[in-house]
Amino acid sequence: MFEGTTALESAYTASASGDTIYLSGGGFTAPASFDKGLIIFGVGHYSDYTADKTKTIISNAVNLSENADGFRLEGVDIANSIYFDTDESVDDVLIRYCTILYDIFVRGTSGTNPSNNLAIINCVINREILLDNAVNANVKNSIIVDQIKNTYGNTIANNIIMYNYTGVGTSYSIHGDNNICNNNIFLQSGNKCIYGSSNQVNNNLFVHAAPILGTSPASSGNEVGIAHETIFTEQSGYIFSYEHDYHLQSPETYLGVDGSQVGIYGGDFPYKEGAIPSNPHFNTVNISPVTTPDGKLHIEINAIAQ
Repeated sequence: MFEGTTALESAYTASASGDTIYLSGGGFTAPASFDKGLIIFGVGHYSDYTADKTKTIISNAVNLSENADGFRLEGVDIANSIYFDTDESVDDVLIRYCTILYDIFVRGTSGTNPSNNLAIINCVINREILLDNAVNANVKNSIIVDQIKNTYGNTIANNIIMYNYTGVGTSYSIHGDNNICNNNIFLQSGNKCIYGSSNQVNNNLFVHAAPILGTSPASSGNEVGIAHETIFTEQSGYIFSYEHDYHLQSPETYLGVDGSQVGIYGGDFPYKEGAIPSNPHFNTVNISPVTTPDGKLHIEINAIAQ
């Protein structure tokens, strides 16, 4: 157990690659850099789904260095950004059930000591995802408020991409080449959806009636010209809100390449309500306020294996 304002930093100092750190609800400060392959579980970032209505917050940037292969982060509100050190290979990173206030940035030159197999699953990213030096990355079943940029040969599937830009210039929802872009929902009211060449663009839902898909795309099964207000059960605008309901009004109408619905509730990793992290959780704890006449206390505890 580590307590106080430096609890996470103290736990990091005491840890070795492969260790697991559990964070309670409340605020923590990350070390200057994570250079170990740790597994970190918070309690979640949806306050209504945590036991005491308190989510886990890391207040500063999460920086990943070369020896952080296998790093896994779940159930945390990052009140800053996640950065990969420039041109350092940090492989097999999993970011799941988190919200990131700013960016996820895999820094460097594409193909120069790249980071392999990054997975961003069931997350909310409020600014950009920049995959400059990422190879075989997967961005799936997440809500992306801003752009996905500099992505080459990666998979972007079953996301809600809220970015909305109608001005001049090359500001598109997705920038990059040779990506698989399937089963996403593009809320872009302008036509600048995908910029790049040779992307596979299949079974996406577009608000704009004639979205730009880049140069020489391989595309099929896309739904275009779908009115924004008819897509979700209860949602409006272009920012994420815990008050919104991102279920589709017509999930049986808009189907992805695998036959499940487009958006975050279909595909390989359907969005989990409350984004509860994957470690076991108590879901019911009932403790009697009094003992029986013979001194016994009735306790009932149920857990979910996740």
